[in-house]
Amino acid sequence: MTARETGPGWARAKRALEAAFSGAGRPQVGRLSRLGHGLASEVYTAHVELVPDPEGRSGTYAASVPARGSAPRTRASWQREGDLLERVAARTRAIRVPTLTAIVPVDGIDVAVRSYLEGVPLDLRAGQQRGVAPWEAVARVAAAVHAVDAGDVPGLGGHATRRAHALSEIAVLDGVPELREAERWARDHLPDEEPSALLHGDLLGQNILLHWEEPYAVIDWEHAMRGDPAYEMAIVTRGARRPFQIDHGLTRLLDAYAAQGRPRIEAPAVHLYELCLLGRWYREALEGEGDGEPPNQLLRHLENVLRRACAASAGRMIRASG
Repeated sequence: MTARETGPGWARAKRALEAAFSGAGRPQVGRLSRLGHGLASEVYTAHVELVPDPEGRSGTYAASVPARGSAPRTRASWQREGDLLERVAARTRAIRVPTLTAIVPVDGIDVAVRSYLEGVPLDLRAGQQRGVAPWEAVARVAAAVHAVDAGDVPGLGGHATRRAHALSEIAVLDGVPELREAERWARDHLPDEEPSALLHGDLLGQNILLHWEEPYAVIDWEHAMRGDPAYEMAIVTRGARRPFQIDHGLTRLLDAYAAQGRPRIEAPAVHLYELCLLGRWYREALEGEGDGEPPNQLLRHLENVLRRACAASAGRMIRASG
């Protein structure tokens, strides 16, 4: 649901939309609505009417301005995302992605103006959207993203192999006595030295838009990188006992992903990254930097994930020996 906005973010977004089309006629920016508010940015949308409009560019656009208190993204960062989205759009029709229209300086910061994609954010809770199984939606989107060859995207960060990604994440567990057992388990269950894949990096519900006629739209690619597909799943499940608020949520997600023709991801691979995420949040909480659960709750959460990880890896070994 959108909200009307009249504050500083609204003013910056309107000026950015006007400037983005200043060389293509006389832009008339309609009433703005705030589409979303994240940790890093606020997104405002409006219909832009160009007079004259020989190229047919009039339509609805979105402007992303920094959220209050957050560091603005650089022009280079926006341009890297734009280059990536251009390649994704050219290499898959399984998902829709926005197009970078312009990067406009407003009040000394760079504001990105992009095409607006219609859709309703995916609710990750089972049964909340009629006819939608959220684990299947996430699996379909993840499979489409991971299949895209992004090897020629300049400046795209990340890791060359799945193992390199895992080792980088496991480093957060090092040096904390309470995390020693989780670190030991993770190092004993490293992934193979297989090539990494393109990851979106934040496939939460607000970044997947459902449409009644079009493929899913995927927005907010700020965290895209090369890495281990299992990490993508851990960002969604976050160590929850019942992902998607349904029994066997992780198994359903991994089964649906494999059904898309992608190499199967096993549960222990996801648990590894869940442990690393929880370990990072635990360290941040100890240092007073986190804004989520207190340290003792995070530690209990991590210990529960570690128990599930041990059980899943033991079960896999039994199946393999049988």
